[in-house]
Order: sequence, then C-alpha cells, then structure tokens
Amino acid sequence: MGMDAIKNSLMTRYDGVFESSTDSLFYQNLHHYFDLIEKTPELQELWQASEKEYAEKHTNIHREKALTEEEADEKEELTLRVERFNLYATGCTIYVRVYIRIEDYKNSMEPEDKQDPYALLMIRGIDKIKTKRWSRKTLTLYNRWFDGKRPFYEKELRQFHLLLLAELEKQPEKKTVPEPPAPDCPLRINPRTGDFDLYGVHDNFSPSSMEFKVLMALYTSSDQQASYLALLQAAYPHITEATKVTKMLLYPIIQGIRDKLSVDVIKNVPRIGYRLIFGDKAEKSEQS
Repeated sequence: MGMDAIKNSLMTRYDGVFESSTDSLFYQNLHHYFDLIEKTPELQELWQASEKEYAEKHTNIHREKALTEEEADEKEELTLRVERFNLYATGCTIYVRVYIRIEDYKNSMEPEDKQDPYALLMIRGIDKIKTKRWSRKTLTLYNRWFDGKRPFYEKELRQFHLLLLAELEKQPEKKTVPEPPAPDCPLRINPRTGDFDLYGVHDNFSPSSMEFKVLMALYTSSDQQASYLALLQAAYPHITEATKVTKMLLYPIIQGIRDKLSVDVIKNVPRIGYRLIFGDKAEKSEQS
C-alpha cells in the first residue's frame, strides 16, 4: 500500500470516529482506526519505533534517581516533553483502554459474563449489561473511563493523528518493484495488483500482505533465492538480524504462500534462506 493510500485510509477512519452518532459507535470506530495501524506494516513499523524511542528516552531520564526536589521537577518536565511529542506516548491511552479491549472482545467466543467488563461498557453501554457477575456499583466505577469521556478521547486522537501524519511525511515513497524478466519461469506475478498465475492456478495476493512482500523478495532476487534476513526485512523492515526467534516469524508467512499457490515451490536452503524451485522438483502442496 502506497503512502497516499495509507493516508487516505487513515483519514477515512479518522473522520468516521468524529462522525459517530452514538458512544458505542464512537468507541468501535476508535478501534477501527487503531486496527489499521495494527494491520498495516508501514504504520506498525512507525508505532513500534516510537515505542522503542519512548522507552529509551524515559530510561535515560530516570537512569539516576533525583537527589533534590529541583532535580525531580526537572526530570518530570523532561518526561512530559517526551510524552507530548512521542507518537506511542500520545496514542497509548486509546490503544490500551480501547483498542486492545475491543479487539479481545471481538475475537472471543466466551459468554457475556466472562467478557472484559470494560469492552462491554464501550460496546453495549452500562444499561444493557444484564449479567450479575458485576454489581451496578462496580460497573459504575469501571465506567468512569468512558462515561462522558468522549471529548477526552477525541482530543487524544487529534494529537495522535497529527503526529502520525507528520511521521508519514518523513517516509520516502517506496517504488513498485518491476516484474523481472524470467522467460522460463512458470510463475507470473503482477507487482501492482498481486494477481498471479502458476501451472494454471489463478489467484491474488493482497499487495500489502506479508505473504506478497516475501514472495516478491524471492521472485525478484538473484536465482530466485533470498537469505532469511532479506525475507524477514521484506515483512518486518525494523528487523536487523536473522536469529532463531526472528526466523520463526517467517514460517507462517511461507506456509501462507504455499497454501495460496497450491504448489510447493518454496524450498528451504539450510543456513541460508529460501528458494523458488519449479519444474519436476516442485511438489503439490499437502494442503491442495
């Protein structure tokens, strides 16, 4: 997904938050906004980088204990300054209070009385929670985070959105990788749309998906072979080393590619990475 498309998607969801007709829709649309950040690699990279930056600066400020009241005041001012201009610090309240709780609620199949009460308060409202697990007094106490707090979250979102757009402006537009000349290669991929053809199988990868980025890294590399690190960085640009732990991130992506292609043409090259192999050596996937 190009930067212009990302900005347009962000703006659409941003506008949706402020146009919400009810508090329930408001919190759901806050979730939708941050879900785009969570599911878009370019945005996730910025989010994780800002979290790392905040942790490092916060640690440096408080590395040594304040010995005087004046030193304590200075550290507090420095901390507030970091929080005011850091993307992660600005969005963390919404992310933790709203996004994570609604995301867990959305993906859970548990009955209402086993759900997170904070998610229920946002989605259903205090008057529609019928379970007896929590008393009215307890729910009212929990609801202090949300009842009448819409202006607070709107203010937080405005500041976060502006910081995020500022960070996006700093990012260079990534050029589309052209399809390499491969006359003998049975795999044909459209690098703009993600459409592909392989041995009569016609399907599509989302161009923003990790599977497509890893496949293109293989497809466009010399001899259609790429190292673990090169493939990892195609999906996770912030990764700088191919360790035993980071390599594990590749396994579900590679399997997803195999499942979509229906033909197992991706082979592991021990201690090096992966390679595309076609012809008689390619085997039908067990998933097909």
